[in-house]
Amino acid sequence: MVISALAVVLLGSCYSFTGGSTPEHLKTLYIANVIDNSGFGNPEYKMVLSQTVHENFKRDNSLALVESGGDAKLSITISSINESTGAIGSGELETERRVTVNCSVEYFDNVKKKQILNRSFSQFAQFSIKDAQTARNEAIKTILKQIADDVLLAVVSGW
Repeated sequence: MVISALAVVLLGSCYSFTGGSTPEHLKTLYIANVIDNSGFGNPEYKMVLSQTVHENFKRDNSLALVESGGDAKLSITISSINESTGAIGSGELETERRVTVNCSVEYFDNVKKKQILNRSFSQFAQFSIKDAQTARNEAIKTILKQIADDVLLAVVSGW
């Protein structure tokens, strides 16, 4: 009897971290095409971010994705991609670069016609200057995937 009561209390207090504060009236989500205003000139970056965001929301399943309309709309813009010196080695030669990606995100409630989230997301990574172009591209793709994870968490948790 005590074990049963304890189990009910413990199970009743469990909750999912994701989906905890998604408004109940929002059932569907339209994700607009990612816009790249970074001026970096690589169309692959907006494709990577868009695909990862879509995959994350499909996997999370807290909102059904729709091709247009939707109870809510998510808009993402890659605002900037910047590089700077990351590390200096012996002889004061640069050995690593640091790349930072900034994105702006708006999450809009189409039912109540109000903005739920308007926030900037930023992540960085360092890469070796050996084979710099390939290393830079991989670092940026990794950052974009981290930002996609951050966006999902912000939308479903209300942060």
